[in-house]
Amino acid sequence: MFKRFLIAGFSAAFLIFLYFWLGQFRSELQAQEIQEGMLRQAEEITSKLSAEELVGQVIHVAIPGTILDPIAKKEIETIKPGGVILFGRNLGSKSEIKSLNKDLQTSALENTGLPLLISVDQEGGRVIRVKDGVTQFPGAMALGQTKDKDMAKKVGFVTSYQLRKLGLNFLFAPDMDINNNPFNPVINTRSLGSNLETVLNAGVSYEEGARLGGSIPVIKHFPGHGDTNVDSHLGLPKIEKTLEELKSFELIPFQTSIQNGADAIMSAHIVYPKIDPNFPATLSSKILGDLLRKEFQYQGLIITDAMEMDAIDEHYQKEDPGVLALLAGADIVLMTSWGPTTQSMKDQILKAYKKGTLIREGKDLLKEAVKRQIYYKLKYGIISEFGDIAKSGRANSVFPKELPEILKNHFIEQDKNRDNLFSQYYQDTLNRDVSRKAIVSFPKTFLPEQVSATETVFYLKGEEFVSDLRSRSLSNSDLAGLRKKLEKKEVKRAVVNSFTQTELDLAASLAQKFPEVEIVCLHYGTPFLDLPDASNLKILFSFSPTLESKKALLYSVLDRKNEIPLVDLILKPNPKKASASAGTETDSVSKNTN
Repeated sequence: MFKRFLIAGFSAAFLIFLYFWLGQFRSELQAQEIQEGMLRQAEEITSKLSAEELVGQVIHVAIPGTILDPIAKKEIETIKPGGVILFGRNLGSKSEIKSLNKDLQTSALENTGLPLLISVDQEGGRVIRVKDGVTQFPGAMALGQTKDKDMAKKVGFVTSYQLRKLGLNFLFAPDMDINNNPFNPVINTRSLGSNLETVLNAGVSYEEGARLGGSIPVIKHFPGHGDTNVDSHLGLPKIEKTLEELKSFELIPFQTSIQNGADAIMSAHIVYPKIDPNFPATLSSKILGDLLRKEFQYQGLIITDAMEMDAIDEHYQKEDPGVLALLAGADIVLMTSWGPTTQSMKDQILKAYKKGTLIREGKDLLKEAVKRQIYYKLKYGIISEFGDIAKSGRANSVFPKELPEILKNHFIEQDKNRDNLFSQYYQDTLNRDVSRKAIVSFPKTFLPEQVSATETVFYLKGEEFVSDLRSRSLSNSDLAGLRKKLEKKEVKRAVVNSFTQTELDLAASLAQKFPEVEIVCLHYGTPFLDLPDASNLKILFSFSPTLESKKALLYSVLDRKNEIPLVDLILKPNPKKASASAGTETDSVSKNTN
């Protein structure tokens, strides 16, 4: 009897295993069939494009206004771009954004036969292009300081999902640069943090969430822009690190994100002389080709940073940088202008293509780049999205007449999954919760409960801070009134706010003049300033000028019960301490020498 039960148990277990195994096997087969179907579609579409159209597809351009004006219309007609980047100047209200993107796509379908990748830098914090229709989350550095991977994934998803609903399908975030150089003028608070663990955890999670949201996220700036003190918009940075040094630090977030499924990467306009002394990463086949494509086995999109930046424009313009970027391994040449500049880029690449320059080892690099871009337009449902309006002009012969049933069902399911995830991930309190959790303290942890609101005087600038005080029935003072209360010793705490070095210096002078009073400075700008050092001065960082970040700063003083943690960043050394330390070392050396 026991043997029968044993055999029956084993049989049942085997059948259950077989059922799940077959289900997984069928799922994998279907996924493979979907991928192969999209690759065939991408190949077929690419084969229909002329040389001029192929060149246009690898160029992404900018436009001047909030509508499809004659300049923007002409740009699409003449360049026939694969994408358009939008900036703050292009983005008005939610309805205006939707209208612009619809007109752009209609024009692109008529002139190129394919929909556009419409990109935007929506990093959060100080880099927010879309002001209406997308949640104004705090920036990357704030997100990193939360130390919460789940929050990072949700923020990435919600940002991406909301952008896609507006017609913005290409998200230039997250920034994977590790800002371990406090003198970095360009990455700064756009980075998730100063250490590997913070950037790795938050960055990979954000990218994964954003990928699920529907707008293609772009990790940047490969192979790392964190350890520079030159802005590549204004000059040509150099990083004197070996490949092994990069692999042990800067490259880890990128490589991990690639292994996790990242689909798009932006290159850095930085020279790494110990890897390639001749070209910055954007133009380097050793970095984009040998390292990223071959060694890391990356199959996704590579887009350059803006080619008008001085790092390229001032140093490599005579060397046909667009051609060099494609030869190095890039798929998309990003331009942030229109007119003669983009036409010159197109002429440059078309001339090289006709000469055979872009044929290497039997491969047509231009066609490979276009096919890859089209594949991702298929993968994210961007092509299927415009099937109803792709009926006239060039779309009549280029756009797929009919997608296979398996692909149509896949895209329908994809949309449903995104909507379901949005209902799970998005809560009205998400932005508030992230903003509050991001607040950290300097130079020590801070316990706000030690002084009550009645024993506190506020000198806050900015309507957002003042209206928040007003909603709490608390009054705001001017500077003269603040000084008066401090001189009369009527309060135990003074709360001020700052965005710039000048405002921080005011907080420091108050701390020095009134050492018996606790001075709390609510700082919503960059933390990479000359931070004052006084035992009675506490600085709370939000890293972000968004409304919820500002409210979170005031909340942290008035309502928070638990201790605010110490900031986890590499900050600029205190000049006074550094000077004292240097003086001590000099004395020591002098004594030894004598």
